[in-house]
Amino acid sequence: MRNLLLPVLMLVAFSFPLTADDMAPLASEGAVVIAGNARFTVLTPRLVRMEWSEDGVFEDRATLGVIDRELPVPEFRVSRSSKKTVIRTGKMTLTYLGTGKFDAENLSVVFEMDDPASRKGFRYVKWVPGMDASGNLLGTSRTLDGFDGKRLNDAYDYGVCSRDGWALVDESERQVFVPVDSDWKYWVENRPDGDRLDWYFFAYGHDYMDAVSDFTKISGRIPMPPKYAFGYWWCRYWQYSDFEFIDLAEHFRKYSIPIDVMIIDMDWHETWNDLKAVWDKDPAGEQVGWTGYTWKKELFPNPANFLEDLHNLGVKTALNLHFQSGVQAYEEPYQRFRADYLSRTGDYDGPEDYLNEDGSDAYVPYRMCQQAWADAYFNSIMHPMEKQGVDFWWLDWQQWKDSRYVPGLNNTFWLNYCFFNDKIRRGVSQGKYAPRAMIYHRWGGIGSHRYQVGFSGDCCCNWDVLSYLPYFTATAANVGYGYWGHDIGGHFQAPGKTETNPEIYTRWLQEAVFTPIYKTHSTKDLTMEKRFWVFPEYFDAMQDAIRLRYSLSHYIYRAARYAYDSGISICRPLYYYYPETEEAYTMTEEFMFGDDILATVIGEAVDGQTGLAQRPMWFPEGNDWYDMSTGTMYKGGTEAVLSYTVNEIPYYVKAGSILPWAAPGIRSLQEVTDEIWFKVIPGDGSSETLLYEDDGVSQAYADEYATTRVSKTSGEGRLSFVVYPREGHYKGILPDRKIRVCMEGVFAPKHVSVNGVEIPYSRFAKRDASNGKVCWGYEGAELSATVYLPAMSASETLVLECEFDRDEDCALLNGKKGLIRRMMALTPEAKMMFERYVQHDLQLPSAFLDLAQCGSYITEDPSNALKYLGMMDLDALEEELAEFETLPADFVQKLLAQCGRLN
Repeated sequence: MRNLLLPVLMLVAFSFPLTADDMAPLASEGAVVIAGNARFTVLTPRLVRMEWSEDGVFEDRATLGVIDRELPVPEFRVSRSSKKTVIRTGKMTLTYLGTGKFDAENLSVVFEMDDPASRKGFRYVKWVPGMDASGNLLGTSRTLDGFDGKRLNDAYDYGVCSRDGWALVDESERQVFVPVDSDWKYWVENRPDGDRLDWYFFAYGHDYMDAVSDFTKISGRIPMPPKYAFGYWWCRYWQYSDFEFIDLAEHFRKYSIPIDVMIIDMDWHETWNDLKAVWDKDPAGEQVGWTGYTWKKELFPNPANFLEDLHNLGVKTALNLHFQSGVQAYEEPYQRFRADYLSRTGDYDGPEDYLNEDGSDAYVPYRMCQQAWADAYFNSIMHPMEKQGVDFWWLDWQQWKDSRYVPGLNNTFWLNYCFFNDKIRRGVSQGKYAPRAMIYHRWGGIGSHRYQVGFSGDCCCNWDVLSYLPYFTATAANVGYGYWGHDIGGHFQAPGKTETNPEIYTRWLQEAVFTPIYKTHSTKDLTMEKRFWVFPEYFDAMQDAIRLRYSLSHYIYRAARYAYDSGISICRPLYYYYPETEEAYTMTEEFMFGDDILATVIGEAVDGQTGLAQRPMWFPEGNDWYDMSTGTMYKGGTEAVLSYTVNEIPYYVKAGSILPWAAPGIRSLQEVTDEIWFKVIPGDGSSETLLYEDDGVSQAYADEYATTRVSKTSGEGRLSFVVYPREGHYKGILPDRKIRVCMEGVFAPKHVSVNGVEIPYSRFAKRDASNGKVCWGYEGAELSATVYLPAMSASETLVLECEFDRDEDCALLNGKKGLIRRMMALTPEAKMMFERYVQHDLQLPSAFLDLAQCGSYITEDPSNALKYLGMMDLDALEEELAEFETLPADFVQKLLAQCGRLN
């Protein structure tokens, strides 16, 4: 398995394009082999471009999906005869017979593929054109619109990974980028007429990550979004007023719910509510109200001030856009757009000067594929609204798949290219400190990953859809589309449902913690409520999910950098790591979230009796896995059926690893803080991680960033934790930092020292640390020790050493955190039950208190944790409960089930 940590931020020897503006489509001459009407370009030892054209003319320009062929030329040998051309790279052998169009008779590729079942450890695979591609592990689909968990409306595009060991990317029908003398640098053009093939053959066997990484070398990097994009997004299709949005944002701050983005859906502009009285169809022949560029002043009397109010609350904004109706004459920017457009070209689609025969203004059809139209559109419509304060755009339209002016051009793809690169070209004067480009868009085919963040569409709110999303999200990594954003809680209600189900909404929020973009959204339906404070019984669980998302922000942001450097997305299928294990393909509700977290989903309601929902799990071999919710360690290579309450979020971390962790209380990812936490996961041995930092907002991240290496070694009753000097620099970097180290699943240490100096224990360590004291504390309910270190220069080395009592086996802690927390959560209900059904003022049984109070006992006396844990007696609890015959049987059953006493 590749080491994903050490090389993560090392710039490779050759250059990737940062954006579509930076293309290098011409391959090195030494990589090219021509055989009659065929041309082969050896891009890597396992990736070859295969072209055939009836006129013998080949394409050197970039295509929509492939923009860089100027890679280092790999070693290969060519042998020729009058009828045969053979190319050998050491990894594959390509044979082409004659000069005809590629088919199964004249073209083949043979390559080696690992095969643990073979005596040799590998086998040879032969591919010829037309072979069954059913082994392809797919890429992604255009949309989840209308998806109810059973059947997608749109098929998947193929990806570059296959169980058969080969994959084919076909660019034969796709348009090319042509250089233009404008700040766009490149525009679109159809290929010349004629019969042509343009294939990219990937022969990577089961080295899936290598295949994806090399795909992004030719198809372009995955640019980093601004850091705030990884925070929480609020969106709801609802006719909000300006004061309602402000009130929503203030509620998030009031309830201490972190938030970074609010999207203003379609009702920011005039919609069919106003126009239906005038037309059934608008002058473009489209349903009225979908396209709009005029702020609805009844709701937003001063858009610029409204957007500034949200910015003052720390919230970024986006507006929803649809394009099918072009620019209608009733739109506020119509006159300046028309004048701008007509000043740029005489090639337009409509009556002269866009004046109808009666002298009235004519609408201007959508035509983004024309430079003059695009320039006028951005200059006269988009840029003025951006100056008002719009931070980015949601390109929601996908109704016309292809352009009406450039045959076969995918409208969605071209919109993405133009909106993203408009941001790039506008920032040229600011250099590398220009704001990062980001759009929120639909999938438009291979190459769409260059425009980052995708919107998956309008799916149904049910358990089947929720359970499907892990597969859908992780599979998209096979085409580099690593930033899907889904509608948390579903977009529309399932048939027959007449109210919001807060449990499924909560589970969706929990699962979405481990997705690229964290956004709630729903349609205009009273039964699709998304405000958390409306659900008091579930509010704490919802809030905890969002806070966990922010706690993981350092981990997520480092993964975003890795995606930029390597092409490997943060959500990864299990088969990337375990390609020869069948469970890696069949356990589709599990996936890797970065390199250390095994994530999953709860796809069913809790049992009405026990309050538990089941989660079948496969724990991959090679390491053990620590359940962060219950404190249970699971052996790798095993399976289990686990149970969780609605307040528990199942996710599992590799034993012994280190998670960078954000400081508690974070309000948004736009905040700058000098406090950094690290979670140390139980497990002996050595491990390390990287903390990645940059300015979070500019394009300077390409070469201005900082990393901090962190290592841990533990065993034999000792733990050594080292934070090395920070390397690198970026604008606005803080020179000092406060480090907090939280050791999960350990007994209280006997001694703690930092750089050789003993650190004292404090019962009130968190309070004392806030007052500047260097100390450590122990949280009994979490079974964790936290060390609060002094503010110090980031250029210094920090060495933390802890000594533990070797007589205290940490295996005794296994699962105890979950048991303690469940008993604490059940305590109020237990007291009510005893008050109501047993005896007024009767104290809870001692066996119950020994369980529920165990965390408190340990917090007060951490050095004697073993004694208090020994007092946790489930047999005694069951016996005591049996003595109270008037207790409701269903409550007893629930209590025992959550203690693990019932199957």
